[in-house]
Amino acid sequence: MKRLIALALFLPLCAMLAIAGEGRSHRNTVTMNDDSPGDDCAQHLQVYNDDYRASARDEEVRTVPNQPLTITAEHNGGIQVTTWDKAEISLKLCKQASADDETTARKVLSNVKLETNGSNVTVSSPDSDNDHSLGTLLMVKAPKGATLDLSVHNGGISLNGFDGTAKAHAVNGGIALKKSTGTLSVEAQNGGISIKDCSGDVNANVQNGGLSISLPERWEGKGLDAHTHNGGLVVAVPKTLSTGVEIAGSEHTSIICKDDACNGAQRTWDDRQRILRFGAGEALVHATTVNGGVVVESREHSRGEL
Repeated sequence: MKRLIALALFLPLCAMLAIAGEGRSHRNTVTMNDDSPGDDCAQHLQVYNDDYRASARDEEVRTVPNQPLTITAEHNGGIQVTTWDKAEISLKLCKQASADDETTARKVLSNVKLETNGSNVTVSSPDSDNDHSLGTLLMVKAPKGATLDLSVHNGGISLNGFDGTAKAHAVNGGIALKKSTGTLSVEAQNGGISIKDCSGDVNANVQNGGLSISLPERWEGKGLDAHTHNGGLVVAVPKTLSTGVEIAGSEHTSIICKDDACNGAQRTWDDRQRILRFGAGEALVHATTVNGGVVVESREHSRGEL
């Protein structure tokens, strides 16, 4: 099955995957939502396609010991991670297929596998003719302090309420960090990164995509270091900000401060870069953009994350 993917990232995280197959006139859309409570696959994964008459769902659930894991999503699939109070790691693979008849859809689902091999977790799906559409989402529940290495290609990654150590890499997809803490290192190529109400030691890098940061009143931990190249930067600031923030852009960067977010801000403009400093206390939040504009606004009037 040949699929072309376009992804947009919103908050709550909705990785909208527009999938087109040869011989079909319409596109398939897979929606992955990280804001629904519980772990009902129907609430977190939806596949829409009016080309096909039938749809089927299935899921796999597996528990593995708490250990550093390397997790790779199905090509075009997503990963969502949360923290829970149990000692082991729970893996739940949600999958939904659409086809001309239910028998074909269920056959597709039977060939999509959640595989564990030591510390490696993968989701596999065999190549197929263009007779169906497929969406997958791997939901991970990890104990506090877990160590994870996450990868997606043409899909989204969400860490929501995670507390631990994580690396996340997305190609042609977005990453959302929400209410998460620990040591977090995330990288997106051709996709955006959204960071909201986080803490700890966070590093974020975007190549060809936007960066959205919604700050808490006080950043707890080592700090945030975030960069985007060929993408815009939006920073939403609470009314009471007790953490210092430094934002930098290249010499032609447009920096717009809205509402009262930049009251008392210090501006340093020279031939090499433009630097904006605001907030109180040590600058624990650093954000930069190259070839992109900057908007700083109050959280009360924020347009939402990229």
